[in-house]
Amino acid sequence: MKIIINKFLTILIFSSFLFLVDSSSAQQLSKEQIKVAYLYNFLKHINWPKEESKTQFVIGVYQDKKFHNLLKKSFKNKKVKNKDISILLIANISQAAASDLFYLPNQFNKQLTQIANQIRNTHTLLVTDNSTDKHNVMLNLINNGGTNAVSFEVNKSNIVFEKLTTSAQLLLLGGTELDVAYLYREIEQAMQVTRDRESALNAKLAIQQGKLNQTSIKLDNLNLDLQRSAKEVKQQQLAMKELVKSEQRKGQELALILNQLSDANKNYSIQTKAVSDKKQEVAVKEKENLQMASLIDQNRLILEQQQQNISSQQQSLITQKEELEKQHDELATQQKTIVSQKETITITIILVLVVALVLILVVGLFLKNKKTTQKLAETLSHLEEAQTQLIQSEKMASLGKLIAGVAHEVNTPLGIAVTSTSLIQENTEIIAKKLNEKSLSQKQLQSYINIVTESSAISNKGLERVIELMHNFKEVAADQIVEKIREINIADYINEVMTTLANEMKRNQVNYSFSGDQTIKINTIPGALAQVITNLVNNSIRHGFQSNDDNKAKDKDISINLKQTSIDEICLTYQDNGLGMSEDVLAQVFEPFFTTKRNQGGTGLGMNIVFNIIEQKLSGHIHISSKLDEGVICKITLPLLITAG
Repeated sequence: MKIIINKFLTILIFSSFLFLVDSSSAQQLSKEQIKVAYLYNFLKHINWPKEESKTQFVIGVYQDKKFHNLLKKSFKNKKVKNKDISILLIANISQAAASDLFYLPNQFNKQLTQIANQIRNTHTLLVTDNSTDKHNVMLNLINNGGTNAVSFEVNKSNIVFEKLTTSAQLLLLGGTELDVAYLYREIEQAMQVTRDRESALNAKLAIQQGKLNQTSIKLDNLNLDLQRSAKEVKQQQLAMKELVKSEQRKGQELALILNQLSDANKNYSIQTKAVSDKKQEVAVKEKENLQMASLIDQNRLILEQQQQNISSQQQSLITQKEELEKQHDELATQQKTIVSQKETITITIILVLVVALVLILVVGLFLKNKKTTQKLAETLSHLEEAQTQLIQSEKMASLGKLIAGVAHEVNTPLGIAVTSTSLIQENTEIIAKKLNEKSLSQKQLQSYINIVTESSAISNKGLERVIELMHNFKEVAADQIVEKIREINIADYINEVMTTLANEMKRNQVNYSFSGDQTIKINTIPGALAQVITNLVNNSIRHGFQSNDDNKAKDKDISINLKQTSIDEICLTYQDNGLGMSEDVLAQVFEPFFTTKRNQGGTGLGMNIVFNIIEQKLSGHIHISSKLDEGVICKITLPLLITAG
C-alpha cells in the first residue's frame, strides 16, 4: 500500500510541476523544484475566508532571493483556482501578514515563534522548511535524508485557528498529520517540569523568607538599641554644649577685664610722661621770660631816642611824598598806553603765528594723507591678490585631496578586478593545458566555468564601482573648475561629493549619514556647492575632531539633512558632534584670516570662503550655532533657482 501511495505521490507532484516548468527541465527534479510544486498544490488544496473575493493569491518568501526568483519564474503567467499568483520578497517580519501563503526558509527557523505570533489572526498560511518546533508550524516541508525526496507535516489545529480549511486530498500529496496527543503530551511534560521547578523555587523562597524574618527581628532590636544610644549621645552633647558656652562666656569676661587693665596702664604711663614734659617746658619758659624782660628795658630807651629823630624827619618826608605822587601819576598814564600797545602787537603776532601753523599743518597733513592713501591702496591691492591666491590655493588643495581620495577609493575595486582577472587567466591556462593533453574532465570544466562566472561577477562589480567613482570625480572636479549654473538633484550631488571625501573621512574614522528629501532639484552652481561641503567637512576634521583625551572615546559623526522650507527655498543642515566653539570663536568664525590653528598651517580663509560663496555666488544665507563640547550646526538656506549675475 505504501509503495502505491509513493508512486501516486510522485506522479501527482510530477504532473503538478510539469504545469510550472518546461519539459526539458522536468526530467530531473531538485528539492527546490519539488518545494515549488508543493506550494502550488497547497494553494489548490487550502481554502481561505472570503476566497471568492480575492483577485490573486500572494506568496511571500522571507529573505531568500534565489527561491523567490525560482517561484517567480515558475509561476509566470500561471493561475490557480482561476486567480493570478503574485510572488513577494519579504524583507521584514511585519510585512508577512500581507501574504496569503508565507514561506519561511530553514535558516530562519529560530525566528519561527516570533513570526507565528506576528501573523496570528491574519488568515495567513505558514509554510516552514525542516522546522523542529512542531507547536508553531502549519505546513512543514521535510527533507528525507540525502535524497531529493521531500514530504511535509500538517498541524491542523494551527490551520483551523487561522480559519483556513483543507481539502481531503492534501494528505495524499505525501503529508502526515502531526499527532495532537503527542504534542499535548510534550506540552504537559514541559508544564510539569515548570511546576516542579516552581515548587522547588517556592521551597527555597520559604527558607529565605524565614531567614529574612529572623534578620528583620534582629535589625529591629538593633534599631531600638541604636535609638536609645542616640538619645543618650544627644543628651551628653547638649550638656557639653552648655559647658562650652559657659566656658566661652567666662573667657570673654576675663578678656574684657584684661583689656581694660592694659588700657589703664597705658593711660597712666602716657599721663606720667606728659607731666614730666610739662615741668621741663615751664622751667625753660621761666628762663626765657627773665631774658626778655631785660631786653625790653634796653629797647624802650632806644625807642625813645628814635622817636625824637623820626619827628624831625617826618616833615621832610611829607614834602618828598607829594612830589613823588605827581611823578607816579604821570608814569601810570604812560604805562597804561604802553600796555595797550603791547597787547595789540602780541595779539597780532599770535594770530599770524596760528595762521602760519595751521597752513603748515594742513599742507603737511595733505601730503602725509596722500602718501598714506597711496600706501593703503597698494597694500589693499596686495592683500586682494594674496587673498585671491590663497582662495585659489584652497581650491587646489581641495581638488588635490579630492584626487587623492578618489585614487585611494579606486585602488580597492581595481585591485579586486585585477585579482579576479588573474584568477581567470591562471585557470584558463590550466584548462588550455588539460585540453591540449586531452585530459579535461566534465567536472574540471564545470569547476572552471563556475570560477570564471564568479570571478567575472566580482570583477564586473569592482569595475562598476570604479566607473561610479570616476563619474562622481569627473562631475565634481569639472564643477570646481568651471563655475556654470545647471540643474542638479541636490541629494545625489551631495552624496557624490561625500563619496570623493570618503578616503579622508575613513582615515580620520569619521561616520557620515544623510537624511531628508532625496527628490529636490535646484538650479545652482554645483562647483561652488561642492567647495562649501568640502570646506565644512575639512573644518570638522581639523577643528571639531582634533584628538584629545575627552574626544578619543567619542564617535565622530557628520550628518546632512535636506528639506524644502518654502516654494522657492531649501534648507541644508550640516551637523557634527565635535568639540564645538566658544562664543568668542563663534563671533569671529567668518572673519578672513581668523584661525585657531595658526601654528598648524591654518589659513583662516575656510569659513570666510564658505560665507562668501553662499552669500554672493549661491544667493543664500548661512547661520552657525555651537557650544563647547556640543558640536556645530550649520543651517544653509539656498534658492531653488539662481540666475547668472
